[in-house]
Amino acid sequence: MKLFILNHFLCAALLTVHAECVSPLETALSSCLSKAGVRNILDGDKTWAQETLPFQLRLKPDPAVVSFPNTRDQIAAALRCAVENNAKVSCLGGDHSFGAFGFGKPGNLVINLGAFTRIVSFQEGEKGLFTFEGGIRVGPAAKWLWDNHQRHFPHVRAGHVGLTGSACGGGFGSTTRFLGTTLDTIEAVEYMAYNGTIIKATQYTNSDLLWATKGAGPSMGVILTMTIRTWKPKYQRAVNFTLDVGDVDLETGTKALLAIQDFALKDAPEEWALRWKLTSPPYQGTGYFYEDPAKFDQIMQPLMQKLPGGSKLKKDEYDFFTLDSYVAPGLDQPNGGDSPGRAFYVQSLTLTAAQPFTQDLATTLYKYTTYAFKRDDMKKSGYLDLWGGFSQKIKDTEQAAAYGNNLWLIRWQADAVKDWPADGVDYLKKQMLPFEKALRDADSSLRGYINYPDTQLTFAEWRGRLYGANFERLQEIKRKVDPDGLFTSNDQSIPV
Repeated sequence: MKLFILNHFLCAALLTVHAECVSPLETALSSCLSKAGVRNILDGDKTWAQETLPFQLRLKPDPAVVSFPNTRDQIAAALRCAVENNAKVSCLGGDHSFGAFGFGKPGNLVINLGAFTRIVSFQEGEKGLFTFEGGIRVGPAAKWLWDNHQRHFPHVRAGHVGLTGSACGGGFGSTTRFLGTTLDTIEAVEYMAYNGTIIKATQYTNSDLLWATKGAGPSMGVILTMTIRTWKPKYQRAVNFTLDVGDVDLETGTKALLAIQDFALKDAPEEWALRWKLTSPPYQGTGYFYEDPAKFDQIMQPLMQKLPGGSKLKKDEYDFFTLDSYVAPGLDQPNGGDSPGRAFYVQSLTLTAAQPFTQDLATTLYKYTTYAFKRDDMKKSGYLDLWGGFSQKIKDTEQAAAYGNNLWLIRWQADAVKDWPADGVDYLKKQMLPFEKALRDADSSLRGYINYPDTQLTFAEWRGRLYGANFERLQEIKRKVDPDGLFTSNDQSIPV
């Protein structure tokens, strides 16, 4: 017994992997996968560190085994191995999850979908239906679609992000105000269920599963293929602009934000998008205009007249895909470009058009986040993304994710300068508490964004913020398609 304890201690302390360090679960899973012809690795393999390196470096994934199936039959075999060994399964498409959810909890079997990146089909027509495999990243999909059909779909702002995962969690981007998120474009999904059967979900067949996909797809099964709607730009060129109010005081800066909000609600077309920096002063942001570029100056006049004197507007015109590649770095690079990770903590909230920013709310947000941030070991970061537009036509009940009538997407985070500080999460979380209280005092429920997961939320908090009244229906669907909870692999998976 003493020798066993000593060996166990040495393995943990020295991170040295010997046969004595491999758990019975890891051994059984690896053996099962190998017998089925599925390549897999354990901790200690020369590629382990790289294959388990998350984008979110604050977290340290510790799966039992990582598998690399090459065929659908091999995916089914991997699922059988997980079921036989009572292990949970997490699927890894891209590697960009802010919560490292592609690796799941310790002891998971990771199914790496890196071999499933094929473009399946494109159908000409008004919808331009685009089908791709579950492991493809945003960059290769967007570039292929543009190069071959001069079409676009709304997507996140990075080419190396997994497309299916980001679609299920939202997929907010610069064209979201008039096209919706990637989630809004989903027409069909093909799953492999826990027992190896294949289920296709459309608005006509298994429509409940399609509804659940739009917010919780990774909790339902292995996504083999996804079909989305695409859009052909009306204009070959688009406007990229910067708006700078300057290094003004808090009151002036928040009044400028309210002027922008008022402009968005009353005057701005849906093709006008804006990402406003939360890290003020200075108060500034970057925007995009996808209508007729010749109309941009005229459209901006009402807003410029309401902003403080000295506010500056700069614009440039670009070819549509050139601008899209600028907005989403890596879009035109192999496999979506590189994905250098970083250690950070992110929090997100959304405001609806029914509860927009008021002077008090905006002041509270800025005062207790960016103005109160006093750290040298972390670098603050934050954005206010204008939503509205398409989402104002959506009701919470139309999809699992509760985001109907969203007007703003608020993101507050900080990145480690070197190593993540021990008190970093607590420090940042406390900064958002006054704003959360102000929202509650205004009788507004707290709403979040799935793709910016706050890993510190309790079960009650994330189920309410992300799914609201939809959660019970979502859980019922989960029980039907994954009755034993095989795909309950991370702290924000839908539980059975």
